[in-house]
Amino acid sequence: MLGPEYVAAIDLGSNSFHLVIMKHENKKLTSVDCRRELVRLAAGISNGRINKETKTRALRCLAHFHDHLKSLPNVSIAAVGTSAFRRIYNDPSFIAEAERALHHPIRIISGDDEARYIYLGVSQNEADRSRLVLDIGGGSTELIVGKGRQPQVLTSLEIGCVTLTAQFLDYDTLSEAQLVECMDYVDQQLDSVMPLFKDLSWQEAIGSSGTIKAINWAMTNLHIAETGTIHRDQLDRLLPVLTQADSQRQLSQLLELSPRRISVFAAGYVIAHRIFHRFDIKELRLSPRAIREGLIEELISPPEPVT
Repeated sequence: MLGPEYVAAIDLGSNSFHLVIMKHENKKLTSVDCRRELVRLAAGISNGRINKETKTRALRCLAHFHDHLKSLPNVSIAAVGTSAFRRIYNDPSFIAEAERALHHPIRIISGDDEARYIYLGVSQNEADRSRLVLDIGGGSTELIVGKGRQPQVLTSLEIGCVTLTAQFLDYDTLSEAQLVECMDYVDQQLDSVMPLFKDLSWQEAIGSSGTIKAINWAMTNLHIAETGTIHRDQLDRLLPVLTQADSQRQLSQLLELSPRRISVFAAGYVIAHRIFHRFDIKELRLSPRAIREGLIEELISPPEPVT
């Protein structure tokens, strides 16, 4: 058999670390394991350095991932650090510690590469149509327009649900003024990339990431949306709910989301809300795939070298 028997993608995100393991056999991929640990790396970074508590949590998670991988024969691994890793510029020793814990090199990818892998993953098994792909992470947000398997324009904005919460919405109760201030800031960031998409159109919009799924889950629990799809008018109806709750705990119970997810929920919602409106998205479909599937695809079908 040509190629690795097993392939594994490790996505070290700003909020969660993910591990996906698949078996590669007869030109087909079969899911073996999928693990996620909430690390909240972005929340533990200040002035380019990572605090001790967050570092311990991250290294422990990477050691767990190694334990899951070490028993696999003939495994090919791709491990990438995204937005939060790009912010750790004053703590070079952490990267070395992380690689020792994982027993594998970690590649810190650019925002554009992150967007490219997201599009590669999300567009798997999709029709040959033009589409906008949206991924809202803990430290960055990616927007990509492409057709079929090929991205045409891609961008990565350094706004995410963790970083935006710390900057604007780290309160037990939220006011309309706080949300408006956060929305204005997101609009300013979107203004910087809107010209890239000016002459483009798309037939469908697809969302990836836990933030989009959490928004859809909350709307479904409030009976204002169906599982798997978000409509803009339904999204608007969720906005006043964020300020009606007396506390994050009450909001967590109302939306049936975990306290950890609810702590960054409002910021993720604001990013989605502004993108829906600024990009005139009327309907968005959720994708079960994300950056990890893009990484795995490259493992089994590496790009040909440029000559």
